[in-house]
Amino acid sequence: MSPSKPTSRQFEMQLEIAAPRGAVWSAISSDTELRRWFAPDAKVVPRVGGEILWRWGDLHAWPQVIEIWEPGSRLRTRYDSSIVDGEGGKLPLFLDFFLEGEGGRTTLRLVHSGFGPEATFDEEYDGISRGWPVELRSLRLYLERHAGLDRRLAWCTTTIDLAPAEAWERLTGEEGLAAGSALDALTEGDPFRFTTPAGDVFEGLALCCESRAFSGVATSHGDGFLRIAVEKCGGEHQVWLWLAAYGPAGPGLDELEARWSTMLERLFSASGSMSAGV
Repeated sequence: MSPSKPTSRQFEMQLEIAAPRGAVWSAISSDTELRRWFAPDAKVVPRVGGEILWRWGDLHAWPQVIEIWEPGSRLRTRYDSSIVDGEGGKLPLFLDFFLEGEGGRTTLRLVHSGFGPEATFDEEYDGISRGWPVELRSLRLYLERHAGLDRRLAWCTTTIDLAPAEAWERLTGEEGLAAGSALDALTEGDPFRFTTPAGDVFEGLALCCESRAFSGVATSHGDGFLRIAVEKCGGEHQVWLWLAAYGPAGPGLDELEARWSTMLERLFSASGSMSAGV
């Protein structure tokens, strides 16, 4: 007898955070706290049946319905995938956050489930599998080093028609960020440093290093969160530049964003459309 095929897929990860369970719960369930580490805009109706909305400007909105609301312990939401169910709706996906721990340490476990084995789910599954390790490290960085502080962003994206490998080479090459190929060889905890042609110095410690995607703690910017990526979103490939800073490191981000915007326009103007800020 041949082995049965799996009927669903799920992504699961956990992270240890040096913060009380109540602080971690607030970070995933409060709109004010969510805006300090995750989506630039967030709204939460805090009850079973209430809605959570995460929004990245005009690029992406992620509405969800709360199914389980157990403060300090578990949050579960449901939302529509992009896959039709054959009955006029969309197949649902589910997101669970489980919290455990006492004192000043918390184990956060995330389970993102409901993905079918079909190839039609591949883009969504691959996207969240690459995204959550980055985003939860942003959460950990916020709680361990910047708890209670508002976040400021320098953020630019552009949609491209180039092959992702070529776009990454342009972005990190001498005419772009001048980061070189070193980013591709880093692992979590490795030091990084590069200076752009505009004179901006980025230095710190690597967090997530995937193919054509890098994130790190920018010690050069007050332990800010730096993200550089070429990724697929909504069927299109995008270049993504993001620096989140807190406290005294916040000033100057508008100017940095303007320099990034100019750079992306120069590198990719013939192949896509630009967005800057929120």
